[in-house]
Amino acid sequence: MMSWKWTSIACGNTAVFKSADQTPLSTLYFAQLVKEAGFPPGVFNVVSGFGSTVGDALVKHLGVDKIAFTGSTVVGQMIQRNAAVNLKPVTLECGGKSPIVIFDDCDFDQAVKWTACGIFNNMGQICSGTSRCYVQDTIYEKFLVELAKHVKENYPIGDPNDANVVVGPQISLKQKERVGKYIKSAIDEGCRIILGGEGLPEEIVSSKKLSKGYYVKPTIIADITPETTVSKEEIFGPVISVGKFSDYDQCLELCNGLDYGLGSAIFTQDITRAINFSKNVEAGMCWINSSNDVDFNVPFGGVKMSGHGRELGEYGLSNFTNVKAVYINLGQKL
Repeated sequence: MMSWKWTSIACGNTAVFKSADQTPLSTLYFAQLVKEAGFPPGVFNVVSGFGSTVGDALVKHLGVDKIAFTGSTVVGQMIQRNAAVNLKPVTLECGGKSPIVIFDDCDFDQAVKWTACGIFNNMGQICSGTSRCYVQDTIYEKFLVELAKHVKENYPIGDPNDANVVVGPQISLKQKERVGKYIKSAIDEGCRIILGGEGLPEEIVSSKKLSKGYYVKPTIIADITPETTVSKEEIFGPVISVGKFSDYDQCLELCNGLDYGLGSAIFTQDITRAINFSKNVEAGMCWINSSNDVDFNVPFGGVKMSGHGRELGEYGLSNFTNVKAVYINLGQKL
């Protein structure tokens, strides 16, 4: 995320980077590399600490002319309110509950694989992760079976220092417990747990003695409805909630039924349907027959409660520059 904010320096600004509470060391190490590269003092600056103190002071500081934030919607709302002290512009890339739609004419094998990588990479800690899956009813049960099989075979969980491991621990105990509560709520609300749950698989614990850590197994929750908690709220973990739909209109209604609007994805071989979906889905991004592709030439960002403004691409430069109109009289006399 820090590299995405580097645009500010490319546009001729100096910048102060506030690291996340849980990950200050990587930011400080990057600052060391910047210094070794010969950047002048004061161009790239780092502060660490809690958002409620350090972050709040940074947002309210009258010497700060622009805020670019990546994080939760709740914190984004606080930042936008506090930035009003000097009307500084704010770019917000906030939470999401991005839908991924699977039609029965899709390339089935590819839909399964992309659905998995769209949520289970980076331990599910992806703001744009396609965590809400809607599958056409004609292939619903088959898709659940194949998705569970693919995830079980290709997303091993364990020590992230092991090159063979794909899914490591959550960022903190608090986050692990939060994800666990969502899984429990799904069970209490009548959903099926097709795969996963909290903790490490027993075979991992016994074979590698890796009994500690903030682990949540890649989890597939089935039979969600619009009222199911896990279908409405961002979990930010390796959990995908799956429901069914019968036709295009119903799937679009389900996709647009939340206040979030970051990413979206559709799998179909009907290009007209795909283009119509991309036009009508309420999201800042839409992937057609893929999920969570990122190209640094393409703007990234959301709508609704997922934020505003864009990062990346030529358009992203506009967030760190001001438009100025200059009139020059070349000889007109009054």
